[in-house]
Amino acid sequence: MLNIIAFLAALPSFSYPKIIIAALALIAAGFIIFVVLQQKGNSDGMEAMTGSTKDDDNESYYGQNSASRRERVLKTWTFICAGVIAVACIAMIILNSFK
Repeated sequence: MLNIIAFLAALPSFSYPKIIIAALALIAAGFIIFVVLQQKGNSDGMEAMTGSTKDDDNESYYGQNSASRRERVLKTWTFICAGVIAVACIAMIILNSFK
């Protein structure tokens, strides 16, 4: 709570581009958390310990590729969000160097 109060107290000293870039980085960070949680893990994890096998529900050609398409889209969004965060952080560093 004190961090929010300190941010609001210092708000008049911030410029609008800094606020917009910071908001963009926060939105991208929240979205990247959501996207990563939607992805399936690559390792067997508990399945290897219990001896169970992966479910064979996706026997058709379309079923096999639908999972890979979904994972590819999620992976692409992960890279896009990571790039947005990186660019926003570099832009904040550059804007803070010109005081």
